[in-house]
Amino acid sequence: MSSPSPAEITARALLDAGAFLVRPEQPFRLTSGLLAPFYINCRQIIFHPEARGRIADAQAVAIDKALPGDSIEVVAGGVTAGVPFATMMADRLTLPLVYVRPEPKGHGLGAQIEGGDVAGRRVLLVEDLITTAGSILKFVGALRAAGATVEHVSVVFSRAGEAPLKALADAGLTLHALCTLDTLLAAARAAGRVDAAALADVRAFLADPEGWSRRRDADS
Repeated sequence: MSSPSPAEITARALLDAGAFLVRPEQPFRLTSGLLAPFYINCRQIIFHPEARGRIADAQAVAIDKALPGDSIEVVAGGVTAGVPFATMMADRLTLPLVYVRPEPKGHGLGAQIEGGDVAGRRVLLVEDLITTAGSILKFVGALRAAGATVEHVSVVFSRAGEAPLKALADAGLTLHALCTLDTLLAAARAAGRVDAAALADVRAFLADPEGWSRRRDADS
């Protein structure tokens, strides 16, 4: 039997940490305003040492294979959700670590990047997940403004559609995602974590998010 892939390891760890929530009868309100039958809470991972370690190992191995040699000189985490994963990545790759705020600090030195000088360094940005790519592009912009070379982004989970992926490509960024929703849904179904009816709701939402949300809003 072949060993599980990094994507499968990550999917199982997400499930073990309770980070994948499926609740069609009580849908989640997303930042976009839409209602959704599921929610990915990667912050839940950091509370679970075993799941956290499995994901960190998989993420570091995946990046080490994708970017050999001295392709990375510094690991950067986006505040706040990306910082724990960036820290674990930097530890495993034995690299310097910085973190990036969405905006410069309002007091003290007024810094947006903390930890060290990234000017002239090749920096890998690490985030927990990607949906719209807005925060990633903001963090990358700050790093580049500070003189860093940023060409790669590593995330634990990707829900990005065509538009966010195009935005990253247009910005000269390559996305390295450990796990996608298809892999997570397959793992959840195989483990008996999602029944057929709930899975059908998730698929219906993915096919037509606005329509699914509108129908749920009308029912509430």
